[in-house]
Amino acid sequence: MNHRRVLLRLLVGTLAWIAFQCGVLALAKAPAGSVYVPLDSWVYAAFDRLAGLGAINTQFSGLRPWTRVECAQLVTEAERNFTGTETKTAEATALTAALRQEFREEVDGLKGDPVPQASVESVYTRALGITGTPLHDSFNFGQTIADDFGRPYNTGFNNVTGFSAAASGGRFFAYVREEYQHSPAYAGLTAEQQAFLEMAHGTPSVPYSQAAGPVDCLEPLDAYVGFRWSVFDVSVGKQSLWWGPGTMGPMLYSDNIDPVPMLRLDQVQSIVLPSLLKYLGPVRVQVFFGRLEGYDYPHAPYIHGEKIMVKPSPNLEMGISRTVIAFGQGVPFTFRNLISTYFSVTDIGSNPNLQDFPGKRFGGLDFAYRLPFLRNWLTVYTDNMTSDDVNPLVNPSRASYNPGLYLSHLPGLSKFDLRFEVADSRTHGYPYSSFFYHEGYTNKGFLIGDTVGRHGSAFDASSTCWFSPRRRIQVGWRKETVSKSLIPSGGSQDSVRVKADWFVQKETELSILVQHESWQFPFLAGGSQNNNVLSLQLTVYPKKLSLRTALRTTD
Repeated sequence: MNHRRVLLRLLVGTLAWIAFQCGVLALAKAPAGSVYVPLDSWVYAAFDRLAGLGAINTQFSGLRPWTRVECAQLVTEAERNFTGTETKTAEATALTAALRQEFREEVDGLKGDPVPQASVESVYTRALGITGTPLHDSFNFGQTIADDFGRPYNTGFNNVTGFSAAASGGRFFAYVREEYQHSPAYAGLTAEQQAFLEMAHGTPSVPYSQAAGPVDCLEPLDAYVGFRWSVFDVSVGKQSLWWGPGTMGPMLYSDNIDPVPMLRLDQVQSIVLPSLLKYLGPVRVQVFFGRLEGYDYPHAPYIHGEKIMVKPSPNLEMGISRTVIAFGQGVPFTFRNLISTYFSVTDIGSNPNLQDFPGKRFGGLDFAYRLPFLRNWLTVYTDNMTSDDVNPLVNPSRASYNPGLYLSHLPGLSKFDLRFEVADSRTHGYPYSSFFYHEGYTNKGFLIGDTVGRHGSAFDASSTCWFSPRRRIQVGWRKETVSKSLIPSGGSQDSVRVKADWFVQKETELSILVQHESWQFPFLAGGSQNNNVLSLQLTVYPKKLSLRTALRTTD
């Protein structure tokens, strides 16, 4: 218990120091606010490669999304680092030039006072066809389409059509992404299959077990307003998060779910702590408090999370995180309960005292490191999660793991990269489960974390050919297995994919995904089942409509 108390005291002291620094800085003029770059933007893959090539060192890959101003700062950092001959390669130069073009207004704003802006960022439509029977439920089995903002899909024709718009002025910013979603009807599981899952869960509500009609709806994805306060952004609305250094899907929080309505405090400017803590290097913090949907009982619980990241050296970043599902119908929202969700570290019995209930707690630890002698080649990383422990290191037997490596370019093949990741949640327990919150760690039936699920293993291998920063083709192979201790006879899914993102004109991008999947779950169907996915998306990026002219125009 002593080590837990030490960790908690260190955490409280760190947050107190950050709060003090922010209070001092808030007295000065705050920098301008900036919207966040959507998690499915091409720029994150570009920045990952730029970091792997050694051209940037200040990024925090395990804490996304980033603001447009943060991205502009990384662009200018790369340009400064090009004074060193080791980082100024043809690939790094091309990536930086493309990113500078994307963030040209923000880069120019770093040199002077930013001007108010309003823009329609994108207009897009995606046609997605599926033949055969796809998997929907990674809480029990698997997902054919993962990390897609919880969008519905099923056999037949699926479509999303939408737009995104952003505005910023002074400290304030706003963003909206609205889309129409369509997917065919879902037949559901048989009565016998539902009965088994209901018995296993202890609840009549099981994600994707019952039949549902076709989906035709308007759905906002990220939609928020916010303002800059000192080194923090304060925002409220539906927002997406990505808490991990890899691409397979963070163990603790990913964009596999429909964005959660939340209040978020995001430190967008690093600070250095005093005394011996300065050796931790730059520090970043993010906290949020939101509400989940899709729970039968307790109905409408809340979720909050906190993550602290440090960068002791330009080549190493580490993060400690925690999320908690709490409250809901029958659990009083009191100050005592709220404090308990943040600081309780003890195990909870099967009959908790609801007047002092800390909720379902998850702890995370991740790091990314560029290896010595291979700084501009190889990055290794891992993303770990545990249930009801402060940190995965406290009780490794209850921890889930997601290690990986990223090779920014291949010897003699400078346009090719290589990424390999493994995930394993076969622990002493079921990490995304909860005896009290029966729907587990989900939002609207989709897992909030990695789609490896509650008791499975997976690997994903991919290689991307970078014809140019915005013209690339990726080939990938993914395999997942589910333990028979979770589902009778267990199961597996195996998929291969080819994905192309091609900038066809100055303001137009075409994205294509072709995927073949084979899965075997005797519990669901006899023999091997196959499905094929073909996705075509066209995205138009309208030219930005600056408010500068409007402000200078008189009536």
